[in-house]
Amino acid sequence: MEDKEGKALVKKNRKITKEAILLISIVLIIIILDQALKIWMYNVEDISVVSGFLQFKITKNTNAAYGIGSNSTLTYVVTNVVILGIIFKFMTTQNQFVDKKLKIFLSFILAGGISNVIERVIRGYVTEFINIKVINEFLVFNVADIFVMVGWILLAAVFATFTIKEWRNKRLESNLKDEDK
Repeated sequence: MEDKEGKALVKKNRKITKEAILLISIVLIIIILDQALKIWMYNVEDISVVSGFLQFKITKNTNAAYGIGSNSTLTYVVTNVVILGIIFKFMTTQNQFVDKKLKIFLSFILAGGISNVIERVIRGYVTEFINIKVINEFLVFNVADIFVMVGWILLAAVFATFTIKEWRNKRLESNLKDEDK
């Protein structure tokens, strides 16, 4: 009897949930969008959207984020795979402690990271094509980078909000204890 219940529980846990389908869809859509735009950019001329400020022009990034690094593709791929693995493991093993919103933010990071790793493995570099001029320098990035950055910013905002709420609750508890004395 217990054996049947145990098997039923395992089958239930293996079932793909609507949330899992949503997260997988988000990851796949971001990867496809990023890869398609990179391929498209190789087939068009440079595009100046706002003269002197915003242009679409291919740059081959052999370094890590923000141009940091020593051009070691293997090091970047291994580092990124480890980080992406940690994020994926966290999302799957801490499922009951992580709400849907956080999982979506982590999916942004995962998708952007996977898309850039795919390109680094295939081409040996990451194609950056969005160029924005800020104070005599161009910031150069791609769609995957946008999702990674947005994911981290939203994640940080959630953690900051949670921390502030916890701090306020502890302060309130402390004040109530002081009043009871």
